[in-house]
Amino acid sequence: MQKKNINNNSEDKDVAALADMALRHYQEGDLQQAQDDCQRILREQQRPDAILILAKIAHEQGEFQVAVERYQQFLRIIPNHGQTYFNLGLVFEELGHTGRAIGHYKKSIAITADDAAVHSHLADACYKLERWEEAIASYQQILALQGEDVGTMLKLGCAFNALQLFAEAIVLFERVLTILPDNALAHRYLGASLQRMGQIKKAIKCFEQALRSRPDYVGARIDLARALRLLGEAEDALTPLEEATDLEPDNAEAHMQLAATFRQLGQTELAIERLEHLLSIRPACGEAYYRISVINPKRELISVVEKLLSDGCPKVDTIYCHFALGNLFNSSKSFDQAFRHFLKANTLQRETITYHAEENSQIVDRSIKVYCKDFFEDKRQFGSASPLPVFIVGMPRSGTTLIEQILSSHALVHGAGEIETFPGISRLIAQQLEYAKGVPECMSLMDGKMVEEHSARYLQELALCCPTAARITDKFLQNFFAIGLIKTLFPDARIINCERNPLDNCTSIFFHCFTTFKAGFELTELGQYYLQYQRLMSHWQNLFPGEIFTVQYEDLVLDQERVSKQLIEYIGLEWDEKCLDFQNNERNVLSPSNMQVRQSMYKSSINRWKRYEEQLQPLIEVLHRAS
Repeated sequence: MQKKNINNNSEDKDVAALADMALRHYQEGDLQQAQDDCQRILREQQRPDAILILAKIAHEQGEFQVAVERYQQFLRIIPNHGQTYFNLGLVFEELGHTGRAIGHYKKSIAITADDAAVHSHLADACYKLERWEEAIASYQQILALQGEDVGTMLKLGCAFNALQLFAEAIVLFERVLTILPDNALAHRYLGASLQRMGQIKKAIKCFEQALRSRPDYVGARIDLARALRLLGEAEDALTPLEEATDLEPDNAEAHMQLAATFRQLGQTELAIERLEHLLSIRPACGEAYYRISVINPKRELISVVEKLLSDGCPKVDTIYCHFALGNLFNSSKSFDQAFRHFLKANTLQRETITYHAEENSQIVDRSIKVYCKDFFEDKRQFGSASPLPVFIVGMPRSGTTLIEQILSSHALVHGAGEIETFPGISRLIAQQLEYAKGVPECMSLMDGKMVEEHSARYLQELALCCPTAARITDKFLQNFFAIGLIKTLFPDARIINCERNPLDNCTSIFFHCFTTFKAGFELTELGQYYLQYQRLMSHWQNLFPGEIFTVQYEDLVLDQERVSKQLIEYIGLEWDEKCLDFQNNERNVLSPSNMQVRQSMYKSSINRWKRYEEQLQPLIEVLHRAS
């Protein structure tokens, strides 16, 4: 017995010595020898240090599946090893299993909570999967552990932006610029946040500063052009975009924006030329074909786009190709084929987004509950009497652009377009109230001083669009959600609600690729959203009888002069004959309807849905059940 123990001790010493040698070989970079040593060890006994070395070697050599098996084998023996959970997370990321990686990073943090490197990988992995709340918590933990790290602060700001917490993002980016005043990325990100807060002039200054810090910054040039286009200064947007295409001739976004700018200016031939030039660089660019099909749907393009689909292309290009074919077949009056492609495009696009119809319904419920008679009775003495703002609200494709074009043809009216100034004001108020009850519930906490402050802020931002105008239209469509706040800040606000036959309206949305309108890619969901819009507008009409002017699109088309005069009277101005010649209004229009509003009034879009009555049954059923 004593002799056997002596032999075991001797073997253990030999194995331990071999393990030390394996570790030394690994540390010296002699991976093959370290691997041989570890395999010899494991033939004798299951030593976890040998298993771990083999896992690390497999990891470094790109044998990720082997590495996973070895790391897991090690953890079965030593389950509370934080570094190995971290390494296992890294391997899962290499394998493309980011969700599983996150789970292992969290296990590592549960064991070693103060490792900033693990928090960093966890944050980046959550960011990649758009798990924004988790990403924000992790980035904040990194800053708590290691202080003001600029890279982390920039990522945290971007995560705030993704959750539309723009005010919080602005604070971070401004802090970065106190540390690194010439950081071009921070200037650009700050500009993007300010733009989403409706502060477009300030955003433009940020983009220009980013370019002074980094003259070859193509992304900042594209962002600058977008901001200029939002202000209606499309002519000025041409220069940064042309510079962007000179710097990066194969930058698809720069070419796309340049084409959109030409279209905004009414120069459709130049827009098509730019898109065709992009296709000479990127022949499989589905979006370019879609944009061409919107401007000039030539039948001969059908075979070209069909071949692109048959050859195979990325999902995003496939979606745009189906939208393009929908337009092309629709223009050729092949309505069944057109709808098949529109349906396919929308179905594929719906797979790429997260949208829950019940959340929209809950927002409407909460708005109706908060903005009641008692709310306005409590605040009846508050607000600005300024006649400057005119709010145009409604669903996309309901005629809002046409209404704005008619109004802005008046000598005293400026059309500001779809500016995000009012949503920005709403976010500022919520931040100032520290989201005490959530939005919109926190709005009940506003006092007279806050109302005065933010109504003045909005007017100041609005006046920057055109200091000489007597009326400025704000056509941010989803302001219909904010009518309660609008009437709090501006009790006498002129609000124009654009309505259209629901089936025509929803069909038109379904046939357009509105990537930011998440309710528009499935017919049932689209119908449900429309009903919630109607329900909320009915609430506002009941709260403010006779104060909101509803324009029926079909009435405007069939009796242009009468309705146009009613509109001008409603906003408190004398009649201007130019409003009847809105198609001659030279202002550049950003919305997808910018070509239609340069034409005289036409009736062809009325009852367009009937061409697709059979295919639209899911939408029809939703709308009819409600009625």
